[in-house]
Amino acid sequence: MTEKEGEREQKMRFLGTSAGEGIPNPFCRCEYCENARRKGGKEIRTRSSFRVDEKLMIDIGPDFFTQSVMLGERFDQVEHVLYTHTHGDHFDFKMLWERSVRTAGELPPLSVYFTEEAMEIIDEFLMKSRVTEGREAYTGKKDVRFVRLRFGEAREIAGYQVTPLRGSHSTSYEKNAANYLIEKDGKSLYYAVDSGYFREEAFDFLKGKKLDIFIGECTFPTIGRDFRAGLTDHMDVNQCLRNLARLYELRAITDETEVYLTHIGPMATHEQLCSYFQGLSLPYRITVAYDGLTIHEK
Repeated sequence: MTEKEGEREQKMRFLGTSAGEGIPNPFCRCEYCENARRKGGKEIRTRSSFRVDEKLMIDIGPDFFTQSVMLGERFDQVEHVLYTHTHGDHFDFKMLWERSVRTAGELPPLSVYFTEEAMEIIDEFLMKSRVTEGREAYTGKKDVRFVRLRFGEAREIAGYQVTPLRGSHSTSYEKNAANYLIEKDGKSLYYAVDSGYFREEAFDFLKGKKLDIFIGECTFPTIGRDFRAGLTDHMDVNQCLRNLARLYELRAITDETEVYLTHIGPMATHEQLCSYFQGLSLPYRITVAYDGLTIHEK
């Protein structure tokens, strides 16, 4: 997706690939966090964030400043942000404040998207803002536009057709996090972090879609064993593989689908995960994402 003359070309890119604690967790001395401190590089994971293109992102969380500096990313051209849910590792209101205190450059209005009940946190924040500031502060309509999306209903956003589907993950504000189907020019991407094992309605919706890119969670990367009996709101390795097998059976993913795993917790090293998935006999290739990984268009 080539930008205007004089601007760099922006590809799809993982800005952050960790679960909520980050790797290394600043308070943890487990073998995986210590390994990340020693080796650095792909073993370091900031909280999950994904850039679809120059104008569209999914989740801008608490590590957005670090991601911008470390990866050389600028957010001044971002016009749309899809949020999966309101947990603090995915959504940070300080981004809106930091955007407002720049000292140079005009920015386009920013459209911020949440699904259904998740918009309640926006309403609460705006109410508090008006009480404490006596005005809308940095969330005025000329700066930020908040948009409520409905599960299963497509909307055109930044030139894409975007459809949110319910995930099996909840917060204090919403019963279901959002997974996003993003389509354009006959190509499709499905982004599903904090999804848990997919709901039947998601499987039904994706049946026969033949996704070009699938990005899913592997929050508990416990290789060769279940993380916890009855796990529902996230996935471990075994659930992740069962979820992918079901999607393959339904032809939602095919031999040609690029499958990426993200939202990874400190229970295996990047190297261990890559070795494990490469050793499996699967009809599709699984790539373990890392911070800064770019998906190049074919």
